[in-house]
Amino acid sequence: MAGIFLLALFAVGSSALAAPRNAAVDPVVADTSKRVAQFKDTALVAVSPSKARAFDMRTPAQRASLRSVLRRERARWRAKRPPDYRYLLRVSCFCPGVRGWLLMDVRRSQPLRAWDTAGRPATISDWNMFGIDELFDNVERSIDRVSVVEIAFDPRWHFPAFVHTVALPGPDMWATIDARALRRSTP
Repeated sequence: MAGIFLLALFAVGSSALAAPRNAAVDPVVADTSKRVAQFKDTALVAVSPSKARAFDMRTPAQRASLRSVLRRERARWRAKRPPDYRYLLRVSCFCPGVRGWLLMDVRRSQPLRAWDTAGRPATISDWNMFGIDELFDNVERSIDRVSVVEIAFDPRWHFPAFVHTVALPGPDMWATIDARALRRSTP
């Protein structure tokens, strides 16, 4: 039940809204040291969940307030958004639990790519892999489906760096997204 709800909650599989998918990831990675190094230095750039602002989605004024915050932060993100970037993403939910960190590679003219903490390519085929624009979309879609949203934004890039949602009837209907260490990609 929780898995079906989260699939509906994030709706990343929707072909109209989903990031381009690349099921044919080259399994040979010559040098993973730069990819693995990005995982090791994330502690300095994490946004603390204690900085998150909670919104009660059962209250119309709170839903309107969150929509306003998302519009403002998305505009700031779009003004600064690098055309090509990498960031670390971890998605967890009640079912199936913590999925682990992924290094997401988002480029204008290429399909989304991802690597695990060992530097191995990850096949882009799951609901827990997306770029920052899709992350904003996921949070917006969750507004009418959940009871509580806690959210904190990256102070430099203005993307949702921490998102925690709880759906009714709760308490086992939750999801958490951590996004950090966004860097411009070099061509």
